[in-house]
Amino acid sequence: MALFIMTIQDQRVTTAIMIYMVITLIGIMPKDTYMITTMKKKMIKKTIFSLVITTLLSSCALSPGMFMSSSNNWSGEDTVFVSSLNRSILVEPIIKEIELKKSIGVYKIGKGDQLFVTIWGLPDVFPIDGGTNTELNTRRVDSNGNIFFPFVGLIQAEGRTQDELRNDLTLQLSKMFKNVQLDVFVAGFNSQKVYLLGEITTPKKINLTDIPLSLANAIGESKGLNTNTAEGGDVFVIRQIPNLEPQIFRVDLSSPSGFLSAGNFYLTNNDIVYVNAKGTTRWNRVISQFFPFSSFLNSIDNLVGD
Repeated sequence: MALFIMTIQDQRVTTAIMIYMVITLIGIMPKDTYMITTMKKKMIKKTIFSLVITTLLSSCALSPGMFMSSSNNWSGEDTVFVSSLNRSILVEPIIKEIELKKSIGVYKIGKGDQLFVTIWGLPDVFPIDGGTNTELNTRRVDSNGNIFFPFVGLIQAEGRTQDELRNDLTLQLSKMFKNVQLDVFVAGFNSQKVYLLGEITTPKKINLTDIPLSLANAIGESKGLNTNTAEGGDVFVIRQIPNLEPQIFRVDLSSPSGFLSAGNFYLTNNDIVYVNAKGTTRWNRVISQFFPFSSFLNSIDNLVGD
């Protein structure tokens, strides 16, 4: 056990040193090479993301305290024991009977989202601009879930749909102006993300928008499974919704029916898509380490750009 712990610590220290060196190099780059530097930063951030994920998953394979409650072969029903929760979680197959139930509804505004508000008929007070980047019309949802709007003050935006916020702003402004006509839409989707890890061609995070994202489309955006290393029959979705029981889903993308099911299974905020590697039979051990995983995802959010 001591050897396992030492190995994990060595890997994490190595990763931390490499990230520190990369960040230091970014800081000392000449200012007159701004465009080149910007491009290099994006490439470096993606490299760091892949490096951190690889280290974590390799550490998971060695970590003690992880258990399997069934045989290595998938039989359509299995469980993963999560030591941090001291309980087992059923792995549900993504099949036609559940795919529609897991579809998400209308997009809810969240912290960090960029909102664009247009008001007609009052150009002296609320000038209309043709673009979507003007500070006069753009509002960012703050850490408390609010935005500030003239003649209204602070108003809650988090947890509301675009229509709900539009109706509320219209109601508040109608107390001071007549025939208020306004529109609200999300110009920058920043609050909701999903993560694609494991044997994906391009491991990455994807920002969710008001257009629902299916599992199949998410994998497509990441350039598909790694054809050399991925086990297409072991594709998992780990879901952690606040105040609800954690869930684990599994789909076999090596079969046509699996592709159909993945196309109708929609991802929600903080979903983790994990693709197992060929020859790795004890996938339960890796999956168990995603709980709790939110703190790790938050830490790498600052390293990876869009």
